[in-house]
Amino acid sequence: MRRIASVIAISMLLAGCGQDPVQNEPAKQAPPAAGAPTALQPGQYRVVMKVNRVEFPGMTGAAAEKAKTMFGTVAQTSEYCLTPQDAAKGRKEHFRRTLAKGDCQYDKLNLTNESIDGELVCQTGQGMTARNKISGTFNAVRSDIAVDSISQVPGGQIRMAIETSAERIGDCN
Repeated sequence: MRRIASVIAISMLLAGCGQDPVQNEPAKQAPPAAGAPTALQPGQYRVVMKVNRVEFPGMTGAAAEKAKTMFGTVAQTSEYCLTPQDAAKGRKEHFRRTLAKGDCQYDKLNLTNESIDGELVCQTGQGMTARNKISGTFNAVRSDIAVDSISQVPGGQIRMAIETSAERIGDCN
């Protein structure tokens, strides 16, 4: 059960999106430079996350199946407000802040005007390190990202495959 609790904590760290103060300023954005990532449009976003695969060290039988079912059968939905100030920080910072939690640095990053392919390495605390391979596409108001995560935890590795989609649903509340 302790391992399930650790995995839940890790998945919540991966799923969390920045909870920024609500601000209703209209966005003023310059057109993106050629080859630069499409600018984020500030506003209220809905994020849907689904864990497609999870592997726990040393967990077998009914406990492993129960944990896999718990993560894989129901998508988790949350919302957050992307402020104009945070949108202005750009895609690189946005993905670093919202796709993984902890002290994260890019080991690799290929960010084009509509796609990302990268690797974030995060020190998540409590002796855990997560290596998150991220890939996907985006435009000004939507992103579809896959995260393959390997977390080093006491006793082994936890592997997860996660899909996230985020879509602007209006102005911040």
